Amino acid sequence: MFRWIHEVMKDMDTDICLIRLPGGANLIPVLDPAIAREMLRKQDAVFADRPVSFGSHTISGGYVTTAAVPYNDQWRKMRKVLTSEIVSPARHKWLHDKRAQEADNLVSYVRSHCVAGKGVDVRVAAQHYCGNVMRKIVFGRRFFGRATLDGGPGPMEVEHVEAVLGALKCLYWSCLSDYFPCLWGWDVDGKEKVIKEANETIRRCQDPIIDERIRQWRSGERKEMDDLLDVFITLKDEEGKPLLTPHEIKSQAVVGCQFIA
Repeated sequence: MFRWIHEVMKDMDTDICLIRLPGGANLIPVLDPAIAREMLRKQDAVFADRPVSFGSHTISGGYVTTAAVPYNDQWRKMRKVLTSEIVSPARHKWLHDKRAQEADNLVSYVRSHCVAGKGVDVRVAAQHYCGNVMRKIVFGRRFFGRATLDGGPGPMEVEHVEAVLGALKCLYWSCLSDYFPCLWGWDVDGKEKVIKEANETIRRCQDPIIDERIRQWRSGERKEMDDLLDVFITLKDEEGKPLLTPHEIKSQAVVGCQFIA
């Protein structure tokens, strides 16, 4: 699709154009960096709205998160939550020890391999360091399953990180159905299946932990906040009721893990 767009713009000798597709989708491709900068700096309010796509709809749980969603009241609600409760210097400092623990674990993991005379796959170590930090600050744990002896990733952690990176890759993967919404669900190019499988894998690993944590807070079993999941669950609205629904928390955890990783 993008190759066809570039050819059209080349034939028209233009750096920006509007393409109206039969399915109702409008595309505004930009080739000139100066025009792109102007769009981001001076016309940000106009272009702040995110495009609707199968990938973003699936991964964001139907557009209930902050990232990759259309500009609406739900986006403003979640953005307020992130800016006031999550992305702040105080919260960053609060999570310092968890990040330090995972840095120490990475050093220990590399050292154990060196002592045993084994090679260290830098790519695997770097990927799973990011995954460990993500799980530690969001869920308060390094492993979804059993801990490994050398501190390296187990089967569930490998599966989770691969799914997170796969979901991030296909967030705006340009499925044919994104340009022709009438094709949603038909999976004409096979990309919808890949997106669904990545999303299902992430949620299969994360949702049971979230459900159990919600139960602990509601039953009074848990009373102190330890990670970002606790923050999401304990947020209250003006009437003292939970600000976020379980579905919003689970979906934000999916999107948040991708961008943390």
